[in-house]
Amino acid sequence: MVEGGVTIVKYLLFLANLVLWVGGLSLIIVGSILQLKYDNVLDILGDERLATPILLLVIGSLCTLLGFLGCCGAIRENYCLTVSFAVLLALLITCEIAAVIIGYALHDSFRLGISNQLQTGMVRYHESRGVETAWDKTHQLFECCGVTNSSDWLTFTTIPDSCCIEEMEGCARENAPLFEPGCIHSVEQWVLRNGAMVGGICAVLAAIQLVGVCFACCLSKSILKDFHDFYY
Repeated sequence: MVEGGVTIVKYLLFLANLVLWVGGLSLIIVGSILQLKYDNVLDILGDERLATPILLLVIGSLCTLLGFLGCCGAIRENYCLTVSFAVLLALLITCEIAAVIIGYALHDSFRLGISNQLQTGMVRYHESRGVETAWDKTHQLFECCGVTNSSDWLTFTTIPDSCCIEEMEGCARENAPLFEPGCIHSVEQWVLRNGAMVGGICAVLAAIQLVGVCFACCLSKSILKDFHDFYY
């Protein structure tokens, strides 16, 4: 069994993994809320949604799993569990760093991609009930209309009633007050804001994970040394 200063490392590793587990669980909750609340926006954006909620759910699930694995390895002083935890955690850190770099590199292409997806959604407004519902909810949620303004709809169809400040059947045809701003800015800011949130969360978790890797390496080295001393 490990003793002395290494025992402190064991409990510090357990604490770090407990924080990682709680953080992972929090990501799962946040990702689920985003997926449910903004599902209509994601339906319009398609591949340009950047999979923010899905990414949060995946990272959260991995952090929860690895946090549990690390806690078990630390408390049981199990060499295989501790080494496996360190290796998997190092791989997760690498993936998170890569995701942040890719997201930053694609930053300039976000607006064009989002604009194209929104315009494609406008074309399909009357072709798909799901897209129609998604657009209507997006108008009301972000208090916007069209891509750049309400006149965008006239290129493809009539202005939807969901563009009305006080939505009711036939309100757009009766020249009721409409939401003036287009949805491109609101949706773009939503995507970038959530992307920045993911990047910030990844940075914090990566720091905790890096500490966990260091503690896991120290603990596994001590466990191996004690095993060698005991038998040899």
